[in-house]
Amino acid sequence: MTDGINRKITIGYLWNMLTNWLNRLVGLLSTLILIRLLDPIDFGVATLAMIVMTFFSMLADSGTEKYVIRAKECTNELLNSAWSLNLLLKLVCGFVIALLSGHIAEFIREPALEDVLLICSLIPIISAFKNIGVLEFERRLNYKPLAQLTVAVKFCTFPVTIILAVLWQSYWALVVGLLVSELLTVIGSYKIHQYRPKLSVKNWGRQWGFSKWFLVSTTTGYIRSRIDVFLLGRYLPSSAVGTYRVSQEFAWLPFTELISPATSSLYAGFSKIRENRQELNKKTLNYLAVSYLLVTPSVFGIYALSEQFVSVLMGEQWLNAAPVLALLSILMLSMPLNMALQTVLINIDKVKYLVYIDLVMIGSILACFFLAYQRGIESIIVYTQIRVMLASLFILLLVLIFRLALGINIKGMMKVLLLPVPPALVMFNVLELAKNSIQLSDWLNLLILTILGGSVYILLMLLIFIVFKSRLVEYELLHVIFKDHILSKLKRNKA
Repeated sequence: MTDGINRKITIGYLWNMLTNWLNRLVGLLSTLILIRLLDPIDFGVATLAMIVMTFFSMLADSGTEKYVIRAKECTNELLNSAWSLNLLLKLVCGFVIALLSGHIAEFIREPALEDVLLICSLIPIISAFKNIGVLEFERRLNYKPLAQLTVAVKFCTFPVTIILAVLWQSYWALVVGLLVSELLTVIGSYKIHQYRPKLSVKNWGRQWGFSKWFLVSTTTGYIRSRIDVFLLGRYLPSSAVGTYRVSQEFAWLPFTELISPATSSLYAGFSKIRENRQELNKKTLNYLAVSYLLVTPSVFGIYALSEQFVSVLMGEQWLNAAPVLALLSILMLSMPLNMALQTVLINIDKVKYLVYIDLVMIGSILACFFLAYQRGIESIIVYTQIRVMLASLFILLLVLIFRLALGINIKGMMKVLLLPVPPALVMFNVLELAKNSIQLSDWLNLLILTILGGSVYILLMLLIFIVFKSRLVEYELLHVIFKDHILSKLKRNKA
């Protein structure tokens, strides 16, 4: 059974990763064009609006998708009840955002935010009507139809956003682009699945038993991940918020494109083995092992080449973002741990541990940022340094919960966390030496340095795998991905 689940998780991961890469290719191209058409203040206003929107959407999130995916039997009654509860909460969310838009704009001290929030309040209302039947694809770990829909929506939204940005030269292009994306997603969900949801309240009580802690967890998790941007919006100009947010997007590209795609297939796969704690812990370490093989060198590489990344990808008007981007890349070190812990704890009904961690982090960020503001600090670099220092506390808390709530072996966890560090350090020093001696165009410099750094890291990791092969059982998932799926597919194509 576990071999079949391994294979389905792997195929699901590859579909999600391919989707993310295609989306990111379009999204990156879109961002590269938009940052040359719009000012940082435009991104700042749009970022603040999305933070507010997502916060209220979290409050209205009943965990419908997770509830349906983990259910032992997926009936029409289950789907209709879950869809109806989600519909009610999302409609209320949209109306609340519209009612509070003026007060929120006044609190953040950004008058332009009021009109933006009024329009954005339509987003949760539109999303509420998405066809819940598409979750059957995830239950079967069949991500191909979902991937096709996501890519199609992205390709349709891209030209709309760019054309409007050229015509309007303002943040309204981003806002309308989001509305169009949400509308196309809803329409597409009915095109790819024949199920038609109906109103029902029969299972609301049972679902709420699962949803209450999930709702609290998603809310505290979102506040923890976005409170830094929200506070910066209150303490610093909108241009600083725009710089911070765009730097985040580019700094976290390796995680969002290589690791995050595994989340959906990972959750659906874990739901099949959640009663087997030993197997669940084993699969968690497998996931972390592969994740840190990718994330760790990405952090060291981005930190070393931050100026080159900004110069080539973002343009001269964003050069002050280089140190912010470098520092924010360090936050990726906590992300695979957090994602894996969320996935496992939701599956085994121990979500409250996530809430406790989030509350500690929210309090820490609030206290540190407030103290910095009280001391008259107005540097975006200083606030970013504070946020990065707090990430070490977050990692310690995550490791502690892994041990207390799941009983995962700390030795095995430390192995997968620390194994990639020595090769990544060597790569970092090679890049520091090489970037001062290569004097070509900015594009060529970045390309050559990226290839050089990647080659050094890969060769050193291969050497470690050859020498210590028998001791690295945590990397089983890597073996499955490359041998059982990719290599077998290549052999079939040749035949």
